[in-house]
Amino acid sequence: MTNTVKLQGICNHKMGIKVSDLRPGNILLWNYGYKSEVINLIPSKTGKTITLQLKSLQDGILRDRKMSSETLVVKA
Repeated sequence: MTNTVKLQGICNHKMGIKVSDLRPGNILLWNYGYKSEVINLIPSKTGKTITLQLKSLQDGILRDRKMSSETLVVKA
C-alpha cells in the first residue's frame, strides 16, 4: 500500500500526493472529513519544508501549516 494515507474517521485508505506536488486551488481532505483549500505554498530556503496557507472549508479561517515537502496528503 505505497502512496496511500489512512485518515481517521474515513473507512479506507486514500491515494496520497506529495506536498511538493500541490498547487494553489487544490482541495485537501483531512481526518474526519475536514477539507481545506490550498491558497499559497511557501518553500523554505532549502526546499525541505513547505508552509501551506490553507483556507478551511468549514469555518473559512486562513491557517498556515508547515510540512515536509515529501509528506503525503490526500486531495479531495
